[in-house]
Amino acid sequence: MSKKPTLRDLSEVTGLSSYTVSRALSNGADVSDASRKLVLKAARELGYVPNRAAQELRKKTRSTIAVITASTSNYYYLDLMKGIQRVLAGSNRNAVVADIAAEGVYTAEVEDATVQDLIQSRTAGIITTLTLSTENIKLLESWDIPVVFVDSAPPEDATRVPSILTDNYAASMMAGAHLAQHGHTDWLFLAYPGRWSTRAERERGLQEAALKHGARLRVLETENDSKSAHRTLSAYLDAPARTLPRAIIAGNNPLLHGVLTVLQERGIAVPGQVALIAFDEFAWAPLLDPPLTVVDEDSESIGVLAAQTLTRILDSQIDADRRGVPPVPDYRPEDRREVSADLIVRRSCGC
Repeated sequence: MSKKPTLRDLSEVTGLSSYTVSRALSNGADVSDASRKLVLKAARELGYVPNRAAQELRKKTRSTIAVITASTSNYYYLDLMKGIQRVLAGSNRNAVVADIAAEGVYTAEVEDATVQDLIQSRTAGIITTLTLSTENIKLLESWDIPVVFVDSAPPEDATRVPSILTDNYAASMMAGAHLAQHGHTDWLFLAYPGRWSTRAERERGLQEAALKHGARLRVLETENDSKSAHRTLSAYLDAPARTLPRAIIAGNNPLLHGVLTVLQERGIAVPGQVALIAFDEFAWAPLLDPPLTVVDEDSESIGVLAAQTLTRILDSQIDADRRGVPPVPDYRPEDRREVSADLIVRRSCGC
């Protein structure tokens, strides 16, 4: 066929009415298994793809959510998606990923364009790992699109918007205390930009831990990707009269990758010459040589909590649609919560 197949084409091929074809594609209960199989087979053969946005407008099923990430190279997001998908699988919803900081580089223009696209595609709800602008929060609000924040906090004036955040201050204090137990008093925190709101609390916790335990903390900021981390740390170590810190804390997985590359290139032994701790657990952290000590936020559990929160809100909107009342997102005080992190101690810290 030279043109894109339509519902009418499916009707003609199968000999079924357009109504029956439509119901079969949407898994309607009033269609026989034989008819559904016939329609799905014809759809595959013709290359027919339903217009999900149009279905959302007609049926108000609120079935597609978007997960906004900031550089999918961070393993944190992979585990987060596991948790989200686990919840969505039981609610007949699906998730799409929108990365607004590819390779760790954020721009307001990409954020604005992404939000516009999500509204135009009639996305039902959003889970975002990056603090969106107040203007975009208000825009989504005007379209009754609920938002749940994870990892990064909502804007200060978005006081009711749900969030599932980690107590990064306490987690950083815990990491610093552990380094102090080993007698390490010279720390370097390789940090991503403050655009990611977790940066401030992680730095504050490490600063207070250093003060409490008599250590010196130097903060080295880099762009939020492994190549930038490699360049930044290399330039720092190459500076005249610069000494190697006794401990390095990597802000996340991409920055850790940059740190490990630098240490390997220079033949610097971990933990013999420098102790190493990183934020965010990942599958092969125990397999490194030496196994890596990490601050584990358990992002999979955070994904479950975020998806459960968003699912409740979407279900309440569907109920409002049925009752003929405005489907304003039902935000509740308990939708804003903070969870703790664990320190998984392995050998890279000196244990």
